[in-house]
Amino acid sequence: MTLPLPGFSGPSEDEEIEIVKAALYALDPTGQRMADVIRATYDQLLDGRRMGRWDYQDLHKTEKTHMGTLVEINIFKEFNLEEGTVADYVIEGIEVDCKYAKRVGGWEVGPELVGHLCLVVTANDMQSTWQAGLVRASEENLRTTENRDRKRRFSPSGVNSIIWLWGGAGKLASNQLLHMDPTKRDRIMSAKGRIKSKGGQARINALFEEFQRTVVRRVTLETVGYGLEDPLKRARSNGGARDALRNKGILVLGHQDNDPLVARSLGLEVPEKGEFISVRVVPAPDPRDERPVAEIEGQHWVVARSDDPPVTAPVVPRKKSAPGYEGE
Repeated sequence: MTLPLPGFSGPSEDEEIEIVKAALYALDPTGQRMADVIRATYDQLLDGRRMGRWDYQDLHKTEKTHMGTLVEINIFKEFNLEEGTVADYVIEGIEVDCKYAKRVGGWEVGPELVGHLCLVVTANDMQSTWQAGLVRASEENLRTTENRDRKRRFSPSGVNSIIWLWGGAGKLASNQLLHMDPTKRDRIMSAKGRIKSKGGQARINALFEEFQRTVVRRVTLETVGYGLEDPLKRARSNGGARDALRNKGILVLGHQDNDPLVARSLGLEVPEKGEFISVRVVPAPDPRDERPVAEIEGQHWVVARSDDPPVTAPVVPRKKSAPGYEGE
C-alpha cells in the first residue's frame, strides 16, 4: 500500500498540535537545529572516530534499533525540553512522545500512548533528507492490528493527517564519505604509511589530495583518521598533511590565521572551526588570467588547472597579516 509523501501541511484542527507547533517554531524557526540534531545523531551512532564507519548499513542490528532512542534524547537535550510523565516530553503543558523510524509510516505506538500527540521523525542519510511532523495517536489514526509488543502503526489516513513541520522535507548536511565516489574513497581509506603506525596520517593525506575544493567536515576527517588521538592535528603543519602535500602543490587551509583570507581570495568556500579545504595552486601565470588570485608572501597564486605542472605550494603565514581581516 502506498503511503502519502510528506509535503507542506496547513493548520491542524487539533488545537494542541497548533500549540506544540508554535512552540517548536519559536525554538527553531527554520528547522536548522532539528536538522543538526539528526545529523549529529547519525554521526554519533556511526562513531567514525573510533570505528572508521560512515555507512548506516554497516551498523549492527542492535545499534540501528538504538537510533530512535538517541534521536529522542538528543532532541530533548538540544531544546531543553521538560520530561513527560507518560510521553517523552512536555511542551507547553502538553505531553508529546518522540517517534523515529527509517521510513514514513514506520513509527510504532504502544497502548499507553493512544490519544497522545507524537512528534514523528524520519531521515535518510543516503538522500540527505529528514522530515518531522506532529500527529495524534488516536484510535482513528492507528491501525487495528498489533505486533507482539501490542504496538500499532499509523494507518494510511493517520499518516495523511500528519502536520509536517518546516515545509515537510529538509536537507541534512552531507555524509561526505557515503556520497564520495567509491573508487576515490577506497584510495583514501586504503592509504598506508611507510610504517604501520603512520596509516592514519597516510589516510588523512590521501583525503586532502583526493578530495579537493570541498570543505571537509570535522566528522569526515575524524572518520578517515580513525584510531588517531587527534585527527585534526594531523591536518596541520609539524608533520601533518599541510607539510606532506606542499611538494605536490597542495594547500590545506583551515579556519584560523590567514587561511580564510586565502580561501576566499581563491574563490573557495571558507572553512569553519574544525573544518578544512585543500586545493592545488600554481603561481599566477599572467596578469590577464581570469582565475581568482591570492597573494601569499608577496607572490600571486591561483587554483591550478589539470594541465598545470605541479610546483611546491607556498607556506601560508600562521599569523594574521591582512589589514582589516575579520576572520576567526
